Amino acid sequence: MKNIYHSDIYKFNSPVNSYWEDTSKENFNLEKLTKNINCEIAIIGGGYTGLLCAINLIENYNLDVILLEAGKVGWGASSRNGGFCSFPPIKTSYKKLQKIYGKQETKKFFKNAVEGSNYTKDIISNYNIDCDVTGESNFIVAHHPNKFKQIKEQAEIYKNEFGIQTEIYSKEEFNNIGHGGTEQFGALSYKPGFAINPLKFVNGIAKYALSKKLKIFEHTFVDKIDKINVSYNLKTKEGSVNAKKIVVATNGFYQEGLVPQLNDRILPVISNIIVTRQLTKNEIDLHNFKTFSPIANTKNLLYYYRKLPDNRILFGTRGDFIGSDHSNLVRSKIMENFFKNIFPSWSNISVDYNWRGLIAMSQKLTPSIGKIKNEEIYYGFGYHGVGVASAPWTGKQLSKLVFSSNSKDLNISKIYKGLPKKFIFPKLRIFYFRLAVLFYNIKDKLNI
Repeated sequence: MKNIYHSDIYKFNSPVNSYWEDTSKENFNLEKLTKNINCEIAIIGGGYTGLLCAINLIENYNLDVILLEAGKVGWGASSRNGGFCSFPPIKTSYKKLQKIYGKQETKKFFKNAVEGSNYTKDIISNYNIDCDVTGESNFIVAHHPNKFKQIKEQAEIYKNEFGIQTEIYSKEEFNNIGHGGTEQFGALSYKPGFAINPLKFVNGIAKYALSKKLKIFEHTFVDKIDKINVSYNLKTKEGSVNAKKIVVATNGFYQEGLVPQLNDRILPVISNIIVTRQLTKNEIDLHNFKTFSPIANTKNLLYYYRKLPDNRILFGTRGDFIGSDHSNLVRSKIMENFFKNIFPSWSNISVDYNWRGLIAMSQKLTPSIGKIKNEEIYYGFGYHGVGVASAPWTGKQLSKLVFSSNSKDLNISKIYKGLPKKFIFPKLRIFYFRLAVLFYNIKDKLNI
């Protein structure tokens, strides 16, 4: 197996030293696979996508499913993200989507994105998950005066083209309901949207899955897949699974070399998060930070942040290019400066937590859902940092596809369907990303 980053970021047996880990002490004590077993469907990856695919396969189709997770349940992005239930899961504009796919498919894509956000909310309700839901919308904040016009246009398109509920706030209006600071020049809100504790969410899903008799093996890393006649043999260090069908639901933590057809199509990007100590009411009032809704700004290399239920501030942005524990620490110090430049009255507020995870990007710049040609291998990945709303929904769609083995039966926007192109000279993926970051840094400095 080939890893793109330093081995520190792939320590599957080590817990992530995050704020979420300190607020969610659930431990399922699940077995490691140590024998040879059989099933109809084997799912690789115990995050939102894999778990919801498994649940839907069991509940709707009564199929025999086994789930294999290299770490503990939700070890990857599902337990590390900022907990923002936002949309759409793209890194391109709706104008470009319309140009490539047409108006109708773009409308359907946004309709599916809204469905994803609502599906996540339904899961929380239907599975009775206590995951600290806060906020009633998402905010996009203009970080510079000349970005206010841009978000006004975005709000109009969201409302008129896609039927999404939006509202615009001037700098003064947002200061009254949102926050002040050096990079706040008005905002837009859109619904649906909210924030969660992502680890409590994934643990709640896992608890429900276990109640449906899903067999989950933790700390079970799949080394190799062999095809034997019409079935597949998934090998681990101490056991194996024979399955008729495979679902790969590993997103940014996909291990290159496992499935040849998936190789060289994912660019895992490191995203870092810091969380402050608890702030007093007086400290919160210094920047009039009222809202508990998730916030992203208009930078090309965006900042995302929110107030947590216990009055800490979570702040995230692009991570480093290396992936080592040392580079993570260095990056967290840089991020702390970013944060305190935006909120200068909090310059003396200490940071209690810092961690990172991998976002899956691709050349499509949208998620990918599908089946590998001439194989019974299925995939769902590429959420571009918007997995809370799109990954559970993808898991549900994958279950339909796995059951029917026919993508024509999948009634979703074709923007989601199929694999992205492979990267040319894939060993240079991080170099390409460095160039992109350099370009976007220049744009952000010039506020364009």
